[in-house]
Amino acid sequence: MLRHYLEVKAEHPDAVLLYRMGDFYEMFFEDAVAAAPILEVTLTARNKGSENEAPMCGVPHHALGAYLAKLVRAGLKVAICDQMEDPAEAKGLVRREVTRVVTPGTLSDPSLLSGKEDNYLAALVWDADDAAGGAFLDVSTGSFLLRRWSGAEEALEDLKLLRPREVLADLETLPANVRGWVESEVVCRTALADDRWTDPRRSARVLADQLRAATVKGWDLEPKEPAVRAAAAALGYARETQQSDLSHLRDVQVGRATDDLALDATTLGNLEVFRNARDGGRRGSLLGVLDLTCSPPGGRMVARWLRRPLRDPEAVDERLGAVERLLGDEPRRERLRDELRSLGDPERLRTRAVLGSLTPREAAALRDGLRTVPRVLAELEGSPSGLLRRLAEVDPLAALCGELERVLVESPPASSKDGGIVREGVSGELDEARSLARDGKRHILALEAREREATGIGSLKVRFNKVFGYYLEVTKANLESVPERYVRKQTLVNAERFITPELKELEERILGAEERQGALEAELFGALVACVAAESEGLGHLTEALATLDVLAAFAEAAARFGYVRPEVGAAGGPLTIEEGRHPVVERLGGDAFVPNDVELDGDSAQIVILTGPNMGGKSTYLRQVALIVLMAQAGSFVPARSARVGVCDRIFTRVGASDDLSRGESTFMVEMIETARILHQATAESLVVLDEVGRGTATFDGLSLAWAIVERLHEVGRPKTLFATHYHELTELAALLPRVVNRTLAVKEWEDQIVFLRRVVPGSADKSYGVHVARLAGIPRPVVERAQEILANLESQEYDLHGKPRLARGGGPASEEQDQLRLFAPPEDVVASILREVDLDRLSPLAALNLLQSLKSRLKD
Repeated sequence: MLRHYLEVKAEHPDAVLLYRMGDFYEMFFEDAVAAAPILEVTLTARNKGSENEAPMCGVPHHALGAYLAKLVRAGLKVAICDQMEDPAEAKGLVRREVTRVVTPGTLSDPSLLSGKEDNYLAALVWDADDAAGGAFLDVSTGSFLLRRWSGAEEALEDLKLLRPREVLADLETLPANVRGWVESEVVCRTALADDRWTDPRRSARVLADQLRAATVKGWDLEPKEPAVRAAAAALGYARETQQSDLSHLRDVQVGRATDDLALDATTLGNLEVFRNARDGGRRGSLLGVLDLTCSPPGGRMVARWLRRPLRDPEAVDERLGAVERLLGDEPRRERLRDELRSLGDPERLRTRAVLGSLTPREAAALRDGLRTVPRVLAELEGSPSGLLRRLAEVDPLAALCGELERVLVESPPASSKDGGIVREGVSGELDEARSLARDGKRHILALEAREREATGIGSLKVRFNKVFGYYLEVTKANLESVPERYVRKQTLVNAERFITPELKELEERILGAEERQGALEAELFGALVACVAAESEGLGHLTEALATLDVLAAFAEAAARFGYVRPEVGAAGGPLTIEEGRHPVVERLGGDAFVPNDVELDGDSAQIVILTGPNMGGKSTYLRQVALIVLMAQAGSFVPARSARVGVCDRIFTRVGASDDLSRGESTFMVEMIETARILHQATAESLVVLDEVGRGTATFDGLSLAWAIVERLHEVGRPKTLFATHYHELTELAALLPRVVNRTLAVKEWEDQIVFLRRVVPGSADKSYGVHVARLAGIPRPVVERAQEILANLESQEYDLHGKPRLARGGGPASEEQDQLRLFAPPEDVVASILREVDLDRLSPLAALNLLQSLKSRLKD
């Protein structure tokens, strides 16, 4: 037995081998040592104390699911080796074979998966000339994505966005940063060192066959490109582990869809779209607020919509129109949501059917879900919304539902081996076998009664023993009445025993009834699973339609609960105007009443907002809420505002917070500059850029100089709509120099040396950040706070250069030393007068004039 175990293990060296022995799955040697602490079972040994001692542990076969989940969650692959024959009938060693290999990236069992999250297997192929491509395959749903990359950063973006559970790659060929991410973030990794799946001569054929096409060129793919080879690797690996042809996988999505709003992993993280920054959980994220879906497919779809919102205004408006209809009809929305709660997960169940692993209880769940479909679609008929009417046109698969209802009992067991799956009346042969197995004694008594009547022997009895089986016993007094068809088997003192062909036939039927019942039920259920698999494509279309409806109804429910309004979505590059906007997450979690704020951004007079204000005043919240409102609007959701007009964006960029990447040798400031560089290179007039405290990660003058130059660049090149929050008050002078820059500030009120944060964004600029006040609130010693106030006053007195201009705006040569000395001690009135003399009134806009006036007044006050 151990010799066979080692032979099987050699075929699956990177998997934990579960070897079926009777009622247990056993693990030996290094597998047992690794698995025992994970499974929390006792590590023992076979041949204990001898030189052939083999460490071992085991788990009951009936509890395999729970133990399998623990191993997979630990990132391990598991090969399951089952007994292929009855041990009682086996001659010699029981025949065993590996029936499936379970890996984190190829799971299909709903009990091992998160219902509302995708579960991707990724394959990465990187050539020596830096050509690269990747494939992302979710076996459980059939989602199949191909990506082409022109560099490591693009690959990292997709990996961070899709977060695969398992990666297939030749790690040595990957760029250092990609390899570092894979090694640190992906627990399960499989080497692609050989060309078993990635051979350029056959990879295109593998993919084309899967797609039922003659060539991959119809998907704008070249046969030998890395993305195609990665796809072949993912398919080959999944087929091998699942021992299936994956027939539910008939399409592939190549590259990025051009009608999507692009959001990179940095932006999604900064905006806390899927996970909060505190502990990485859903609570405190946008998804945690908006995911009011009722079904697992709906939960997965709402995440996809938030990951890739739309860019086409008409498509966005169609979604919003559907949400509005559902919002306005609360009774219908409630009926729909109640039905969708019973939908289950048809998308993953059809995959289970294709893989041949659908259980009777899962088939019943699919049946119950399909029962709800006609009622759901009936609610959509005649809707004023074109999108809802199109969803109602999907095939409800009534024939499949009918077949499931015809065959399955109402509450089948979890396993097909338990029997009791198929309804009475489906098969006459099964009904007879079931009757014999359940009520054999009744059939024997019926035969006994018939024989008594036929022979006239009232004392005739049918009896059973292990030697003869069933027999007829007649007392010697009645032997003259025994018919010739009786065959004598045994003579006793007072009676004789007989058999008849009819009795022997009944005996065979009774004794084999239970086994025949199991075989017939397995055959009928197998045919039913094949029927489900044949409708795989239809189930995919139906699930997509119902998931779409689920998300639209969830958006309507969120709008009703939280007071959201329908945004007006306009053409790309149009103005962004939000009246009384709110942060969708902060207002749900915050204890105090949320203070709403307005924003106006366009490409003409207010392209860039320089936002100043005190620490703890709410600048970061304001920046994020604007970006989230745009994201929500383009995803098709209503938004938290009194009104909103959104010109669709092609991308949202964010640079907020402080973080480093020690694995790549990048400091906090380096990461900040890399992210800012990406924005400066890629932002267009249709983009929204959110920058928070850029430049604060280095020396003050370095950071201030960079921040000034970055604003100038955004103003002149690309010209994206930009929110730029800063504590560099000097940047507010840009509003007097650049026509599309405006100043906004968070209002505060000072009272008896205390500050009150009003959280209100108003025109103008802050003259201080109140950082010293915040330090005092935090408990910084009083002498430190007082000394900081003295130093702050000294620094602020030299905010302007010796000519009265903002120091950073000066572009000419330096003044003479004598002039510098004279102006250094000039009274504030002289500095203000000097500035006024140099202002070009013909080029000064009214808004810039007001900002300048406020700044000069502040100088006189100081």
